Amino acid sequence: MTKGKQVAVTVASGPPAEKLDYTFTSFAQNPFLELHAFIVDTRLPERRLPGVTYHLKAPDPAFSHPMRDLYYRRWSFLDELDAEFALVVDNGDVLCLQPMPEIPALLRGAAVAAAVEHEGGRYLAGQKYVSCYLNAGVTFWDVPASREIRRQIVARGRARFRSVEDQLTLNEVLHTLYWDQLVILPSQFNYRADLDHGRRGWPVVDSLDGVVIYHNPFGIATAKELRPVKPRAVLSELEADTRPLTRREQFWRQMAHRREPHFMHHSLFKDLLDARKGGLIRILRAFWGSARGK
Repeated sequence: MTKGKQVAVTVASGPPAEKLDYTFTSFAQNPFLELHAFIVDTRLPERRLPGVTYHLKAPDPAFSHPMRDLYYRRWSFLDELDAEFALVVDNGDVLCLQPMPEIPALLRGAAVAAAVEHEGGRYLAGQKYVSCYLNAGVTFWDVPASREIRRQIVARGRARFRSVEDQLTLNEVLHTLYWDQLVILPSQFNYRADLDHGRRGWPVVDSLDGVVIYHNPFGIATAKELRPVKPRAVLSELEADTRPLTRREQFWRQMAHRREPHFMHHSLFKDLLDARKGGLIRILRAFWGSARGK
């Protein structure tokens, strides 16, 4: 599929601008992408990488913080490129593990595509609540179609300092005003899990098979060691039941199943003893149910 120029864009400043080969150049494995780096600084980095086009931009103190300057202005920088489609990634912790589809195929006619944050349920202004809070570190854009969307994100960021990052503002604008121009991508295109060891509240995995783009500053070194990854993860077979289970057997099967990780903040004891959820009643019924269910 070829429909207009496609670019991968990152924004950097200071020391990170000198080492864009740590993660950003991994996107060069996609031959349809041109790599562009916007450097918000007083000079370009001394170490400039072949295959990356560098653009020098003066800092803008109106954003009050150097990182806000990078985060918000990256959305307007897209309009300075002669490109129809753009992938925007953070500069030092987003690694492309295997070739990805072309951007128009991911957008499927929408103006923007992104994946849900590792904690997807959030309150926010406008829509009030969403279960699909987007991560801003990997986003795909139809540049002409998204121009007004991105303008509003930048304008909202300029209007008031609330935090350093732009993610809340991006979600407010998209989920409230432009949800009909949004495609939500599977996590394989912005995989946020920790590798080997985990932080509180974060998922932990030991494989990146099936992952296209990995995004986690604490796992990049390990992720590089895991390459090459398989295009798809392996889905194991389930051992089939040989007969219908009794209620008591069903209970113990459910308890064994609950011991496997499913929910990030899951607590087995809380679930068992929370009377509001009827957990204790379910236990009593399972152990001392009617004779018909034994």
